[in-house]
Amino acid sequence: MLARLEQFKRYPYSAQSRHQQGVTWLRFTMDRDGKVLTARLERSSGFDLLDQETLALIQRAQPLPKPPADVPGNPIELVVPIEFYLTARK
Repeated sequence: MLARLEQFKRYPYSAQSRHQQGVTWLRFTMDRDGKVLTARLERSSGFDLLDQETLALIQRAQPLPKPPADVPGNPIELVVPIEFYLTARK
């Protein structure tokens, strides 16, 4: 799931140029077909641009991978970290 979200994550240029970094915690529910039913921030990064990108990326990433049969529930609720960190340039 995290790999799928990482594929669709975009680090906002404005946030990068301001050296804004952090982690948001995204809470969402999905059905067994990978459709996102609800999404909200569980915890903010402290930066509006990063928080907004987190909510946008969950929509772009649909459909999400279907959960394995041994994962119970319908819908399924998850809380995942979304990390925004600048890498050091050499």
